[in-house]
Amino acid sequence: MSVFLLLISLLVIGINTWSLWHSWQLDITEKEEDARNLSLSLAKQAEDAFLQVDITLADAVRQLRQNGNEFAASPMFLHQIKDQQSKLPQLHGLFVYDTAGHWVASSGNFVPTNASNADRDYFIWHRTHTSMDIHISHVIRSRSTGDLVIPVSVRLNDSAGNFAGVALATVKVDYFRQYYSYYTLGEKDVLGLILADATALYIRPFPDSFIGRTLSASPLFKSELKASSSGSATWKSTLDGVERVFGYARLERYPLIVTAGYDRSRLLMEWMSANLTNVLLNIMLLFTISGMGIFVLRQVGTNVRNQVELTHVRDELTTINHTLQSLALVDGLTGLANRRQFDGLLEQALIRSEKTGDPLSLVMIDIDFFKRYNDTYGHVAGDECLQDVSLALKDSVHYHGDVVARYGGEEFAIILPCTSLLEAQKVAERAVKIVAETGIAHESSDIAAGVVTISAGYSTLTSTGKPGEAEQLKQNADSALYQAKRSGRNKSMP
Repeated sequence: MSVFLLLISLLVIGINTWSLWHSWQLDITEKEEDARNLSLSLAKQAEDAFLQVDITLADAVRQLRQNGNEFAASPMFLHQIKDQQSKLPQLHGLFVYDTAGHWVASSGNFVPTNASNADRDYFIWHRTHTSMDIHISHVIRSRSTGDLVIPVSVRLNDSAGNFAGVALATVKVDYFRQYYSYYTLGEKDVLGLILADATALYIRPFPDSFIGRTLSASPLFKSELKASSSGSATWKSTLDGVERVFGYARLERYPLIVTAGYDRSRLLMEWMSANLTNVLLNIMLLFTISGMGIFVLRQVGTNVRNQVELTHVRDELTTINHTLQSLALVDGLTGLANRRQFDGLLEQALIRSEKTGDPLSLVMIDIDFFKRYNDTYGHVAGDECLQDVSLALKDSVHYHGDVVARYGGEEFAIILPCTSLLEAQKVAERAVKIVAETGIAHESSDIAAGVVTISAGYSTLTSTGKPGEAEQLKQNADSALYQAKRSGRNKSMP
C-alpha cells in the first residue's frame, strides 16, 4: 500500500504540474490572440482616420486648381478648408506651401510672418521626389500652434510637371492619445502607432520624449513583420526592456504599423493569483493522501474526466478554426474567391483535367485605366467600381463549375473547367461587353465611350500532370491580357 500511495502521490504531483503548465500556456495563447485582435482593431481605426484625412487632402487639392490658375487660394477656398478641418476630429490643419515653403493657404487662424517650412522633412522629400503619392512623415511640432502633429502631405506640380509646392494635412497626436486612453490596460501595457521605417509616432503610456525614437532593433522589424503583416509574439521591448506579449498589424493602405503589448510579468502574477487556491488545495491533498487511498483513486478519475473535457474544448476550437479558414478564402470587398482560393481551385481543376482529358481555360482580366479612376473619383468610389465590375463578371459565366476570382487589385480571373479555347473566347468577349454595358462613368478613360471597361486575355490547356502547368496557364493568359491592352484595351485576345 505504501508503494501504491507513493506512486499515486507522484502521479498527482506530475498531473498537477502539467495542468498548471498547460493552463499557463493556454493563458499566454489567449493573451496573444487578444493582443493580435486588439492590434487589428487599432489598425482599422488608424487606417480609417488617415483615409479620411487622405480624402480631405485630395479634395482640397482639387478645389485649389480652378479658373486656369493652378494654385489660387481664394477666400472661398480658405473658408472651405476651415470647414473641412472642423469636420474631422483627428485633423489639426490643412496648409498649402509654395516652392519656397511659404504659406499660401491655411485652415488655421494664425500664419507666422515670413516663415518658411522648406526645412521640414516632408517638404524636402516632395521637392526631391517626383512621386504624387501621399507621404506620411515623422511627428513634428506645429509652428502655428505648437501641437505635436503627424504630417500627411502630397506634392503639387505646375502645368509643366515641375515642383510647385506642397499640400499638407496635419493629424493630431493627441487624437491617438485620447483614443488609446479609452482602453483599460495595465500600468506597463502598451499601445503604439509606428511608421514603417520603425519610427515611433505615439506609444501609450510613454511620455512624448519617446516620440520619434527608432525601433529598428526590435524583433518586430527584425523578424516578425518579415514573416507576416499581422500576428503575435513575445519579446522584450527596446524602449524599456520589459517583456511583453505583443500583437501587431501592418496597415494595408498606409506605411504604418500598430502594436498592442501586455506586460508578461503582470500576466504571470494574475495567473498565479488565479491558481493559488488550486495549488494550496493540492498541497493539502498530498498531506492527507496516505490515509485516503480511495479518495486518491476517485481524484484520478476526476482528472481523467477533466482531460476528456479539455479534449472536447480543443475539438470545438479546431472546428472554429476551420470555419475561420473558410472565411479567409473570400475577398472581403467583392465577395469573390480571393487569390488564395483561386490558386487552390486552379490546381484542383488541373487535376480533374488530367483525369478526364477535358480542356481547362483561364481568363485574366484587368480594369482599364483604374488608377486614373481612383485619382479622379477617390478610393471609396474605386471600391464601389470594383464591386460593380465583380457583379458584371459573375453575370458573364453560366456554368456551375466556373469560378470568378479577384486576382489582386483591379485584376480578376475566371476559371473555366471543361472549356475549349473557342468557348473561352465567348466568355471573355461576353465579360468585356457586359462590363462596358454596365455604364460606369469614367471621364479619365482613353476609351471614347467614357465608361469603365476591361481588357481580357484567355488561354487553354489540357493537363498532363507536369509541374508548373498552373503557372504556364496563368502566364499565357496574362500575356494575352497585355496584348489586349497594347492593342487598344476594351477587348479580349487569346
